[in-house]
Amino acid sequence: MSRALNTLLEGVIDYAGLFPPARLSMEDAVAEYLELLNGEDSWLVSRFICPSERLEELGDELESQKAEIGFGISVVGTGGADANAFSRGVVQDASNLAVFTGRCSDICLIEAYEVKAPQMEFKAAIRALGPFRELEVFMELPWNDSMHDYLHSLAETDWIGAKARTGGLEAAAFPSSEKLAGFIHECLNLNLMFKLTAGLHHPIRRFDPELNTTMHGFLNVLVAAAIADENELTRKEVVRMLEETDPAAFSFTQDAVTWRDWEAGLEAIEDARGLFISYGSCSVREPVEDLQALNLLEGVRG
Repeated sequence: MSRALNTLLEGVIDYAGLFPPARLSMEDAVAEYLELLNGEDSWLVSRFICPSERLEELGDELESQKAEIGFGISVVGTGGADANAFSRGVVQDASNLAVFTGRCSDICLIEAYEVKAPQMEFKAAIRALGPFRELEVFMELPWNDSMHDYLHSLAETDWIGAKARTGGLEAAAFPSSEKLAGFIHECLNLNLMFKLTAGLHHPIRRFDPELNTTMHGFLNVLVAAAIADENELTRKEVVRMLEETDPAAFSFTQDAVTWRDWEAGLEAIEDARGLFISYGSCSVREPVEDLQALNLLEGVRG
C-alpha cells in the first residue's frame, strides 16, 4: 500500500458497533473491537464509541473480558431539545465520565465527547460544554439552513469541532453531495476540526438498491478534503469529487493522492487529517473488504 494512502486512512475509523445498523450487544462489540485492535486491520481503527448512559456497562464488559490493550473512547452525550435540557444532560454525562474514568483509567482513556446540537439556543449549549474542554469535543449539526452559522459559532470557540451525519437507515438520512461539499469546504476554510458518522461503509460512491439511494464513499470524502485544502478548490469542484463513481479516477502513490487532474501531497494529506479526525462506522471489515477488492491494501502495514 502506498504511503500516501496509509497517511490518508490511518486511524480513520471510530468503531461504532453498538449503533445501527449493526446494533451489537456490549459483549459482542467489545469482543470485536479488541479483536480488531489485535489484528492486521488495527492501523485503520481509532476510538471505541460508547453512549454516556452505557459507560457502566462498558466497564463491566471490559472486566469480564479481561481487556489488556489500552485504547481511547469517544463518548456520545445525552443531548437535549433546548439549552436547559442540554445542560442537564451535560451534567449527567460529566458524572458518568468521572465514574468510568475512576474505574477504568488503567485500561481506557476517554479522549472525546460528541453530542447532538439542541433544536434551539445553540450558543447557550456551546457554553454548557465547558466541563469537557480538556477533551476533543464535537457537536453534531443538523442539515438545515443554519449549518453555516453553526459552523462559524463553533469556529469562534477554538476548541469545539463539528460532526455531521452522512447516512442512516433510510434514504432521507443521506445528505446531498452539495450539502456535504459545503460542510467540508467550510470546515477547511475555518480550520475547524470535524468528523462524520454513518453511511460511509464503502470506499467509492455507489447506489444502494436496498435503501434506494446513493451512498457517499469514504475515499471520495477523504480525498476531496485533502485535495480541496491543497488546491483551494471551489465547492462545485468538491461536489464533483464526491460524486465520482469510477475507482480508476483515484490513484495513490508513495507521495501523493490524485483525482483526475488534481493532486495532494503528503503534507496536504496530513494537514487535512489534522482537521478531518475520523468517521464513525459500525463495521470495519466491510471497508477493508472493499479496499482489498480494489487492490489498495497490498503490503499493508499491520
